[in-house]
Amino acid sequence: AQKELDELPSPAQLKERYPDTSRWDARLQAALHKRRPVLKRVLIAVLTLVILTLGALAVSAEFRRAVYTMIQKFLPIEMQLTYQMDGEPLEQLPNGYSDHYVPDGFERDYEQGYDNEISFLHAYVDANDKSIFYYVDCSVIQDYGQIETFDNEHTVYERIKVGTADATLGTNNSGGRTGYVLVWEKDGISHTIIGKISREELLRIAESIS
Repeated sequence: AQKELDELPSPAQLKERYPDTSRWDARLQAALHKRRPVLKRVLIAVLTLVILTLGALAVSAEFRRAVYTMIQKFLPIEMQLTYQMDGEPLEQLPNGYSDHYVPDGFERDYEQGYDNEISFLHAYVDANDKSIFYYVDCSVIQDYGQIETFDNEHTVYERIKVGTADATLGTNNSGGRTGYVLVWEKDGISHTIIGKISREELLRIAESIS
């Protein structure tokens, strides 16, 4: 074994045989970086093909124009909601886009939430009972995809409509009071309303968003 080790080239000999490998490293790194966009283009092409195939099978012209896809996965303890898109996202929310209905007795909690060009989160509480609340969350769907998770272990989900849009409504009972989560996508914007308010008021809030 020692004889075999003695026959191996020394560091000086290796350096003499291979004086500079930095260019190889650079080429390898460049090749790796080039593969990523190619793979991304392939994935986009496959996704586009799937969307076009579904669109060709759809009767609804509105469905054929759809750019965004909402995928739901029901896991053991949570529902996972993923938004995927094919095309360019909105640059910002439409001017004045907001929830325009507030139930009687509720007031905006400005210490919670935020507003910016691509999203907003508005929190509301009952003026007489701070344990009764709801919040409205809207955001532009980004091209990197968005994932939201909701309780699935204690919530029952059903499909409903918000205007003409398909939506998912979850109902749960915690603390002796019924709570809801409502999620839907329309025109490239994701919408979420969560709160302990009546179903009727929840839907009125949802339909007021524009």
